Amino acid sequence: MQLILFFHHNKDTSAGGDGAEVIYSLRNSDRLSSIISKNFTQAGQNVRKFYQRRLPSNPNLDYYYILRNTPNNESIIVEYGFADSTGDDVNQLKNNWEGLAEAVVKSLAEYIGVPYTPISMENTYIVKSGVTIFRGNNGYIN
Repeated sequence: MQLILFFHHNKDTSAGGDGAEVIYSLRNSDRLSSIISKNFTQAGQNVRKFYQRRLPSNPNLDYYYILRNTPNNESIIVEYGFADSTGDDVNQLKNNWEGLAEAVVKSLAEYIGVPYTPISMENTYIVKSGVTIFRGNNGYIN
């Protein structure tokens, strides 16, 4: 079985929600979603819930098209938080995105049973504003 994860930031124009959500397919267990939720909490993000959602017109099917139409896979939607949060999501998404991304990596390692080693951002180049083309070893062209 393959794992398919979809990453997204929620937007709730009606209420400005707050917190992460993890949605898993009806055909899968909640184990991976539970692990991701636990690691999000450890990374400092509050978790609203992890859950399944059924299609109202056919409760045997997943509500979300991307879960419903990825058969024979473990499919999960990871909602990191609300982009329009009136709580702390906006700051967490802006200032702790690396920690939240690392929480997902840690969760996957735990789920498939391999040792987890945190990555180091020390030797990582973060693209700067205005950089448009990378030319191999010759560097960046503005």
